[in-house]
Order: sequence, then C-alpha cells, then structure tokens
Amino acid sequence: MNVKLINSKVNAILRSYSVLELPIDIENIARSRGLTILPYSLGDDVSGLLSIENGVGTIGYNHDETNIPRRRFTIAHELGHFELHKDKSDLFVDKQFIYRSHNSGDTPVKKEMEHEANLFASNILMPTSLLRREIEKYDISEEGIKQLAEVFNVSTTAMSIRISSLGLI
Repeated sequence: MNVKLINSKVNAILRSYSVLELPIDIENIARSRGLTILPYSLGDDVSGLLSIENGVGTIGYNHDETNIPRRRFTIAHELGHFELHKDKSDLFVDKQFIYRSHNSGDTPVKKEMEHEANLFASNILMPTSLLRREIEKYDISEEGIKQLAEVFNVSTTAMSIRISSLGLI
C-alpha cells in the first residue's frame, strides 16, 4: 500500500477548498469530483457500493443506514475507491463493518484495496492538520475521543483508530 500516494491525493483534494470546516462535507467533495450519490436498498450486509460507467462514478449507500457517521465513512470509502482504484474495476461492493481486517474469501488484492479505501476515508474525514489542531482542545480520554468524533462527525471507533495511527495516543 502506498500511504504517501493516498495522503498526497487526499491533500490535493482538500487543498482545492479555500475554507475547510468541520465536519468535512464529504458529499460535496464527492459531487465536486464528478460522483453522484444515491440511497439504495442494499440489504442488511452491504453498506455501500461504487459503480463506474464510462468513467462516471455513482456512489450508493444503504438507505437503511441511519447512523450518519457510518454513512459518511461509507461515502468517503467509496470516493477512495474511485480516486485510487477506478482503473482496476468498475464495481466495488462493500459489506458492513468496513473496518474488518479479515473479510472471508477476499483476495489479497481486494483486501489491499479495502485497506487503502479505509485509509483514504480516514484521512479525508479527519485530515491530519485539522485533527492535530482540534486534539489540543480535548483530553485524550474516552470522553475526549467521543467529543472529537462528534466534531468530525465520525464514529468513536474511526476516531480512535485515526488518533492511534497518527501516534497521538
């Protein structure tokens, strides 16, 4: 996995906005990248999908998903597939619990692409510079992580993983 490439792509996208406000407006970013975002009936085990036809992408999220942070992460994850993997497939279907590290039956290439899409989603929803700025306002405790998650409109799990991956815990 090319972490520097992912960080570079995310930073280029975020730099195109003169003002970044929290929480990051991931739907606006995806639309500005030419993607359509639509709710779909995807069943109980699918959180989202990305379909690419003639270079044009559509992100579908599970309309039954009422957890907004979960939906936001799904949209960011699918945007990651579009930005990073559109030349590798024209359809990405992502099952629930994207943070799972061992999806049964997935090939090593599929696992790698899922991991990269997760990293992209984390970086774009919780940009390093903004997270470092905000983290100074909170204790790194269970309550502080919960408050940061609310500021960024992500799950506490996503926030915990992001803070840990940056070595801030």
